[in-house]
Amino acid sequence: MAASGASQLGQTTASILIAVFILGLFAFYKRTKRPAGFPPGPSSLPIFGSFLGFGFNKSPHQLFRELHKKYGDIYSLKFAGQNTVLLNSAEVVKEAYVKHAVEFSGRGRAYAVGLLTEGFKDIIFSDGPQWKYQRKLAHSVFRQFTQRKQMERLVHDVTPKIASVLDAFGDKPFAPKWTVCKIVYNILATFTLGKKYELNDPEIMTYIDLRNTVMYQVGNGQPADYLPILKYIPIPSVLKFKRLLKSFHRFFYDEFNNHRERFDPENVGDLFDLLILKQSEEKEAGEEQAGKLTDTHIVQIVMDLLIAGTDTAIHTLHWAIAAMTEHPEIQENVAMEIDEVVGRDRLPSIDDKGTLPYTEATILEVFRFGSVVPIGIPHSVMADTSLCGYKIPKGTSVMINHLALHYNPTDWAEPNKFKPEHFLEDNGELLTKLPESFLPFSCGRRSCLGEDFAKKEIFLLFTWMFSRYTFYKVPGKELTSLLTATSNSAFNHQPSDELQVCVKRRF
Repeated sequence: MAASGASQLGQTTASILIAVFILGLFAFYKRTKRPAGFPPGPSSLPIFGSFLGFGFNKSPHQLFRELHKKYGDIYSLKFAGQNTVLLNSAEVVKEAYVKHAVEFSGRGRAYAVGLLTEGFKDIIFSDGPQWKYQRKLAHSVFRQFTQRKQMERLVHDVTPKIASVLDAFGDKPFAPKWTVCKIVYNILATFTLGKKYELNDPEIMTYIDLRNTVMYQVGNGQPADYLPILKYIPIPSVLKFKRLLKSFHRFFYDEFNNHRERFDPENVGDLFDLLILKQSEEKEAGEEQAGKLTDTHIVQIVMDLLIAGTDTAIHTLHWAIAAMTEHPEIQENVAMEIDEVVGRDRLPSIDDKGTLPYTEATILEVFRFGSVVPIGIPHSVMADTSLCGYKIPKGTSVMINHLALHYNPTDWAEPNKFKPEHFLEDNGELLTKLPESFLPFSCGRRSCLGEDFAKKEIFLLFTWMFSRYTFYKVPGKELTSLLTATSNSAFNHQPSDELQVCVKRRF
């Protein structure tokens, strides 16, 4: 009897295991099956998604170009275990993000991003009423800091420091990425933290190293981003990532606590101060929104703007130096125009926008050619909908392929060449209407809220830098192109960090 019972138990256990195995196979099958009516695209494998079948000898952007050519302006693939749709033309982007703005305005819930944002309490990845409240709040803040005098003060205060660094290089080669990095962090630190650093201050250098490490980890994803069940398993790499985030968050919470201790409502000088003031006002008024602006939300908003704001400006100015060095004739044209309009007796001003067509066209071409956000931040579909005749289920991830838009030969003459003429009329004036496929800051409800700040900051830095300095290739390396992008990540498109140039003062 005992042996019979044991045999039955063994059979039952075996049956359960077989059933679990079959259910597991079915689940894997469902994860690889393309939804009915979904846009076309390559087949996928569980966990590995659509990329394993392509091999490892191509960059993500090469793969995206091939898929665009094969499947058209809208196609799908598995990306980090998620059904993802890529939008590759202005028409498709506008239909999704403008015509169906509400349906396409959600954000996904990636595991690594959730850890970084302490449960999606930032602006970029929050959703619903909380996102609307924070975005409106951020817009009001930016309006204060993007006024002409405020913007010029932020940038002009740092130009003497830039000059001292560039002058010190003499004729020695240097990597401009790190100089640009320190310049931009200095400006954004003044805006967000109320701090002014020397360009080589150890504190800001430590922050830059920590921030770059954190964003590399987030950008490449954590194991649970690909297989959600792994978030319950104490994987050593994830534990290390959490320790890293603890140090990163501590930097911002220390700044927040310092601001809270010395807060003076009559002396509001930076972003932290403005947000603490807003929080205090809403608590006193007993408004419902007070719960939407907790200490964590304040820290996350500041962190959002410091991270996103520095990325755009750093990569754009890095591309600008590379492009100007590669094309000395364009650099000279820019310098001559600034000499004629601004002169050499004053600093460039926001008021100079609209009077420097060639210079402004060159900056726009840097945005296009550089495409520093090659693949847009993913949107999440909020409800079952359709796009270009395809069915798009709720929860689908949707991304713009900015490189496809900015390098489309139908919209741009010689897209692979750096040409300010892409943005000039035949008479040399700036285009009165920019091409629809030019979307460096996205569009619709989730467009970049720091667009105006970034454009003004870059205009002031670009015009100051190229009016006073000439960048040129390292002697002996004149035939080496500086415009080759590193594309080892879908979200990365920039010149090599180790790119070197030389610089000399014009006056």
